[in-house]
Amino acid sequence: MSSEDQQEVKDLEYYCRCIREIKVYTNTKLGVKCRNQPTLLLSVIHLIANGTIAENKILITEDLINVFKKYWSVSSDTSFKNSDFALPFFHLKNGQKKGKYKFWHLQYSSEYDGGRPQTIPKLRHDVDYAYLDEEMFQLIINHDYRQKMVDQLITFWFTKEQEILESIFESYRP
Repeated sequence: MSSEDQQEVKDLEYYCRCIREIKVYTNTKLGVKCRNQPTLLLSVIHLIANGTIAENKILITEDLINVFKKYWSVSSDTSFKNSDFALPFFHLKNGQKKGKYKFWHLQYSSEYDGGRPQTIPKLRHDVDYAYLDEEMFQLIINHDYRQKMVDQLITFWFTKEQEILESIFESYRP
């Protein structure tokens, strides 16, 4: 059996690689990477850390949207629009490079009829919830592993804003 046929072990290193490999949209006009998906993942980890998300079911709640907006205000030069949240929530499921390193999954509602929701109300209509690989969720529950993933996210995606984002994350500790 070739090494490509072997299942990759989904451990901390695997998920740190997933974090680095998130495929983000690059605005070629401005020459900047849109970090909506890493911002969403940081927001989800944040809510798992403070106990707001207690099971591997990521609902589209006001808490999640508000934490996302807080991180967004630090990490983006543009004002928040509904699509800034809706699109990454929907696209993170296939947002990893070359189809590898998938960890974000969606549970579609029975009313989902295709397409990509670009507003929060449409997202809530089309998607019941998202969930992580169970292995990733279990790692995030563990303080030490979670901290390594947060460090990876902030260091890789938010170098300029590192200090501010770390202080926001720390302020929401249980």
